[in-house]
Order: sequence, then structure tokens, then C-alpha cells
Amino acid sequence: MQVKVAVIGGGLSGLFTGSELMSAGCDDIVVLESSDVPGGVARTVRRDGYLLEPGAGTLMLPNPDLTPILENFGATVAPGDPSSSLRYVYTRGRLVAIPPSPKALFAPVAPLSAKLRAAAEPWVKRAPAVADETVLEFMQRRFGKRLGGLIASVASSGVYAGDPAKVSIRAAFPAFPALEDAAGSVVRGGIRKLKSRPKGAVRASVHYAVGGMSALADAAARRLGERFRANSPVSAVRRQGTGWIVEGENSITADHVVLAVRPQAAARLVGGDIVDVLTRSVSAPTVVVGLGGTRARFDVPPGFGALIDGSEGMKTLGVLFESSHIPERAPEGHCLVKVIAGGARHPEVVDWDDERILDLVGRDVAKVVGHDMEASFTEIIRHPVGVPQYEVGHGDWLRAIDEELRSLPNLHLTGWSYRGIGVTRLAADALRIVGKIAGEV
Repeated sequence: MQVKVAVIGGGLSGLFTGSELMSAGCDDIVVLESSDVPGGVARTVRRDGYLLEPGAGTLMLPNPDLTPILENFGATVAPGDPSSSLRYVYTRGRLVAIPPSPKALFAPVAPLSAKLRAAAEPWVKRAPAVADETVLEFMQRRFGKRLGGLIASVASSGVYAGDPAKVSIRAAFPAFPALEDAAGSVVRGGIRKLKSRPKGAVRASVHYAVGGMSALADAAARRLGERFRANSPVSAVRRQGTGWIVEGENSITADHVVLAVRPQAAARLVGGDIVDVLTRSVSAPTVVVGLGGTRARFDVPPGFGALIDGSEGMKTLGVLFESSHIPERAPEGHCLVKVIAGGARHPEVVDWDDERILDLVGRDVAKVVGHDMEASFTEIIRHPVGVPQYEVGHGDWLRAIDEELRSLPNLHLTGWSYRGIGVTRLAADALRIVGKIAGEV
């Protein structure tokens, strides 16, 4: 079989890339997935009337990259409850609501002296240029040791399950240094950006895929039709002339190959000099736990959820109040929370037995919500490979990959290990790959 483009990996990155290749007029493609269903880690768990997302469960829409992709394959999405704009931080032994506005500065998350130091951020001089900074270094430099440390902790663990003393600010949260670069201050840059926002522009808000992320992946696979092939593992990808041979149960010849798999898997498939670069990728193992029960014995606050201050010494990173902001996540009269534990600072949790994990998260959730909760529904999902870590040097790593790809024409890499782990970032990277390919086919 011969095609113009072979996409290896049927997770969201591969599905987005395949769908948008079709939108760009490139129909001669195939998307190969080793398992029997599309979606990768986006595989919704449905049991006893509960719906639990092992990976990302919400979408920030509208988004200039993601919204058109979802429309193209007919995904059904709906806005979350208005309370989803309410977020919390568990710090100093209590749950604190963080308003979605400048009023957040007045939230009781730090002593007055720390708030005054943070309020002085617009007058903090820029530091001499450095190649890279950790999230902790950047936030403490701009907002002070106490409040900057808190921001760094919840941002790094909440998005990457990462260690703020290792995660790169420019790779993981590029918007913050961009504001400083543009205005000399994060606050001044943010105000300037708000003022330049077109009048009437719709702000992105929390949405969810009706039926779960698996339903979204299924919609993409349906659009691809016979171009999507489940149960199609690939054993190797090798160069042949100006094209590529994709080896599996049936070999495929392709002009372009898109590897929408983790770097280590890509290294095994391609081999050669790029292996040394790809295998430098770092990730953090995590555990996702769903806990549910009747409202009478398992009530949770309104809002999206709570991130945990790393200084609290808890192995739980965050507790999402799933049923509070998405109606279909729990049966009528029931509540569901999604707990994320482990990560870069507590990788050992992924190896614990079920009883120990449930004991840990049960105690931690009780601390966060302020009372014991009796769960009648439990689900544990281990991610031993876990979340990619955009540590200091991540930008250099990407440049090293690009340099290696110069000698491997028409080979492309995409996925959450490279240029962003959120669903919107996956969409943006898929469009980047499609732009490269569409100009040549």
C-alpha cells in the first residue's frame, strides 16, 4: 500500500493531524493506532452512572486552533457550569477561593507582607537576560519568595505534575516571560494585553465533550473513515529513497510520516542518531483516582477544583470537583471528584497498591473539602509513564530534534511531549505539522 502521509498514533494528536490533513485537501492518508480504539490516554471510563476522564477532561473554547478542528469532525461540545470559573488553592491548612479577577490578590493565601511584595511586581526591575529559568526562579523573582513560590508550585503541579524548581518557565508557561519581555512586568504586560483586546471578543471558558473525550476521539475517527486503522501496530519506520517504509502487519510506503507517539516510542521506531536526543525526554508518573458517592455523604463545593500548595507536604496534587461543573459526570443526586497524585515530586505513588492509594487520597480530599466523605464509587488509573516534563533545557532539546530532522526529510514529530500538553496546544501543533506537509503534497 502506498499513501502520501502515514500518521502513527491514534491519540488526539494523531487524530487532529489526520483530520486537518483532510481539511487541507490531503485525503491520501492513513492513521495507524496499535490499540482497538482511538484516543490514546483520552479514554473515558464509564461505570455505575459515573464518567471519569483519565486524562484531560475539559476544553477551553473558543480557541482559534481547536474550535475549527472540532467543528470539522463534528464533535459535540457544551459549556460547563458557570461555577467552573471558580478555582481554589489548598494552602496554609485551608481551602481558599481564588476569584477570576484582580481580586485574587486579596485572597487569604499569604501574609500581608507577601501580598505587598507581590503588588510591587510592576516596579521590579528585569533581571539580566538568562538562557532559561525555572518556574520557581521566575515567579519568586517577579512576585517574591512566598507568593511567587505558591504560584510556581500550583502552576507546575497543576499543569505538568512537575517540580517548580525544574520546570522551565519559557517552555512550560511562555506567556509569562512574554509579558515581561513586552512590558518589563508581568502585571503591566497583562494590563496592556487586556486593553488591546477587541471589544466584544468572547473569552474562552470551560467546555466539555458530550459523552466524554472518548466520544470526541470517536467523532474524529468517524471522519477519517477507512483512513483510521485500529489494531495496527507499527514495528519500524525506515527511510527508502525519498520516502518511508512503515513496517507492520502490512508494510506501507509513504511520502511523509508523522510520529504522533511519545519520544521513546518514536526512537524505537526510527532508530539512528536521533535516538540519543529523543530518549532524553523526561516524564512524571501520576495516579488518577475517581471518588464518588451520594450528596448526603459525599458533597463537594461548587467550582472547578483545587490545586494543592506543595509546601503542605501532600502527595495529592489537585482535586477536581467534576460533578460541580459538568452535569454528566455523576448520576443524579451524586458527586464525583477526580484526584491527581504523585508526579515529579512523589513518583513512588504510582507503585503503591490500591488500598494505600485510596487511603492517601481519601484523607487528602477530606482535608481539602473540610469533612470526611464516604465514597461508594472508586476508580484508580495509573499512568506509569505519566506527564511530560518541560524542564530547563527543553527548548535546547527541541532545537536538537529539529537539527536531527534535517537529515530525515518528511519525518515529523507531534504530541504532548514537545510544544504543549493542553488540548489546545495539541491542536496548534497539529496545524503546524499540517502546514509543513500541505505545502509539499
